Amino acid sequence: MVVALKRFRATGPSFADLVPYAGLVDNGVLLLKDGSLMAGWYFAGPDSESATALERNELARQINAILSRLGSGWMIQVEAIRLPTIDYPSEDRCHFPDPVTRAIDAERRTHFARERGHFESKHALILTYRPLESTKTALSKYIYSDEESRKKSYADTVLFMFNNAVREIEQYLANTLSIRRMETREVSERGGVRFARYDELLQFIRFCVTGENHPIRLPDVPMYLDWIATAELEHGLTPKIENRFLGVVAIDGLPAESWPGILNSLDLMPHTYRWSSRFIFLDAEEARQTLERTRKKWQQKVRPFFDQLFQTESRSVDQDAMTMVADTEDAIAQASSKLVAYGYYTPVIVLFDEDGEALQQKAESIRRLIQAEGFGARIETLNATDAYLGSLPGNWYCNIREPLINTSNLADLIPLNSVWSGNPVAPCPFYPANSPPLIQVSSGSTPFRLNLHVDDVGHTLVFGPTGSGKSTLLALIAAQFRRYDGAQIFAFDKGNSLLPLTLAVDGDHYEIGVANEGEGRVPAFCPLSDLDSDADRAWAAEWMEMLVALQGVRITPDHRNAISRQIGLMASAPGRSLSDFLSGVQMREIKDALHHYTVDGPMGQLLDAEQDGLSLGAFQTFEVERLMNMGERNLVPVLTCLFHRIEKRLDGSPSLIILDEAWLMLGHPVFRAKIREWLKVLRKANCAVVLATQSISDAESSGIIDVLKESCPTKICLPNGAAREPGTREFYERLGFNDRQIETVAAAIPKREYYVATPEGRRLFDMALGPAALSFVGASGKDDLKRVRALKTEHGREWPIHWLKTRGVHDAAWLLNFD
Repeated sequence: MVVALKRFRATGPSFADLVPYAGLVDNGVLLLKDGSLMAGWYFAGPDSESATALERNELARQINAILSRLGSGWMIQVEAIRLPTIDYPSEDRCHFPDPVTRAIDAERRTHFARERGHFESKHALILTYRPLESTKTALSKYIYSDEESRKKSYADTVLFMFNNAVREIEQYLANTLSIRRMETREVSERGGVRFARYDELLQFIRFCVTGENHPIRLPDVPMYLDWIATAELEHGLTPKIENRFLGVVAIDGLPAESWPGILNSLDLMPHTYRWSSRFIFLDAEEARQTLERTRKKWQQKVRPFFDQLFQTESRSVDQDAMTMVADTEDAIAQASSKLVAYGYYTPVIVLFDEDGEALQQKAESIRRLIQAEGFGARIETLNATDAYLGSLPGNWYCNIREPLINTSNLADLIPLNSVWSGNPVAPCPFYPANSPPLIQVSSGSTPFRLNLHVDDVGHTLVFGPTGSGKSTLLALIAAQFRRYDGAQIFAFDKGNSLLPLTLAVDGDHYEIGVANEGEGRVPAFCPLSDLDSDADRAWAAEWMEMLVALQGVRITPDHRNAISRQIGLMASAPGRSLSDFLSGVQMREIKDALHHYTVDGPMGQLLDAEQDGLSLGAFQTFEVERLMNMGERNLVPVLTCLFHRIEKRLDGSPSLIILDEAWLMLGHPVFRAKIREWLKVLRKANCAVVLATQSISDAESSGIIDVLKESCPTKICLPNGAAREPGTREFYERLGFNDRQIETVAAAIPKREYYVATPEGRRLFDMALGPAALSFVGASGKDDLKRVRALKTEHGREWPIHWLKTRGVHDAAWLLNFD
């Protein structure tokens, strides 16, 4: 029996025939069907929203200097991809220990999980090289190479040259952009018995072809890779890929001049798209010849035909043609100088959508935006398939657009600037791997992940005028910090703004300096209660010396000896109160000075307890507004005692110390020295310090603003309309802000927008608070606080449920599960 196999062996043209990919010949290097080699990178540029014109111009200059080194045989494609994101830390990654902060985070997760609500941009750069056929390379191989090099094949030589060129270009780009090579990675399977290989460059190509983003597993022999285009292509005025409509918006007209980031507004569109910018390089001589043909064409149009034919002069001269001749001559001079390179630039925006009408609306909105920036734009119809194929990485042939442009203009047109979206994981190395970011907030259609830490330093400055939302921000930071396992928070509050949150999470709220316990929980301290170690006794002796000095006594060696002797005796005695110390110390001058702090003096209610009434838990707030008004002699001993107790609690667990109105403390040399010490050493104990103020002038006069600038890499600015004014402007400049950043702070909306600046990026953001979150982090009015205290007394631990109902939040079922 004879079977006719020809009909099965012969295949007609397919989509795979239209794509140029052949095989993977090295890690991150793809061979194309025409012999070209291709490599790719993911990159992120600086945030243009916070960059001055000078900074943007400098970036464009550096990019032009890099690209102008390339010539014929090279092509780059810069891809800006706008993708929907509903990414939010999952519940299993968070460790909220109470139902209220868990509910606040659940409300925020719901907000960010809304479909098509938020988008994120990614940028990629694809570099392709096609070897030029010439005898120069072949001759130099035998004239200048050693014997071993001459034994290499032509393909090996080209690959070697390509890898060297790619390495050099990557080094140049790394000085300007944050860049990462697309490479092949191995993943162990079956307990390490075998390994699977996945290539990032192929995964990116697959996304460009079909819009699907998933890993591509390589075969054992990574050849015949055009199978990655196993998609169904339906040609037409509106093509379809895998049953999804394909739309292409072409930029077909350039403005008379360009500037860096001229099309940055495309990076903010609330649509899913791929913006492809292809540039095919020409050598200086080839570019000069092409430009010379253009010049001759325009030269012929300057004078009418009959004037040229009969060698006559008339007044009819085409001024536009004369201008184009002059422009072309300038371009020829630039090409000859080799300060820029020329080439063919083809920009298109590719969209996918299952709904044809929705796709048309998206394409129209993008076209209008491009036209509003001074460009020409059209929605491709007859040319749609060719324009789409030309946008695929490695395609040299389809949809080549003229005229030539140079790399200086190209650096202005391609999407180099990124909207900083923050680190998707907590960057602190002391936290468990893959820990979620502190807070996910929003800014327009692009989400932002806020982390206080830069590496292992989480110290943060928060500053701005009163009434701009500082208390709400601090409360949200405290609530979201509870997501880390074992987190502990110590907050020094002013005005009871943290009272609702503290009581809601069953924390300890201490009102230090109130007249009676009816106004709040009043702790009684026993500062000498712990004298077991040498370090504790040394601190106790130093603290007692400070109390004596605050009463105007000049400390002498005799005073120090008497204090140390009595501290040593008390270490083995049962009584540890200040009265016990007073009864044992022998110097009358010390007794008289310490009388102020014992039960017979005005501060005895706070500092002369027989047992310490301060119990530090996972969340405690100290309301110190009244204590601040009690004068230095009373303020310093209490806060110093509290600071010491907090330091002893820092055991390596994630810890946060919040100092509201910290500049009041910085005004005193004792606290200034303590905060300076904290900023230097507490990072080793996995503790972050947040310093907040509403008084810019106090911050400026603190005396350690330079130390704060260096030790606090994260700075969060509240909206401040006076930021432009002399005096205030200098403060922002001392913190390192440029004119654009100062303008952003001045124009921000109070109680809604905040501006964060770190060495990793800068961003204006909105906290995106829902009604449940606002009920606990944004309720600090006197009536609200009074109602909170009443509900706490009436309903105990379940008071948050009733509190939400009074604020109109009736869907509070997630709060009913109180253990």
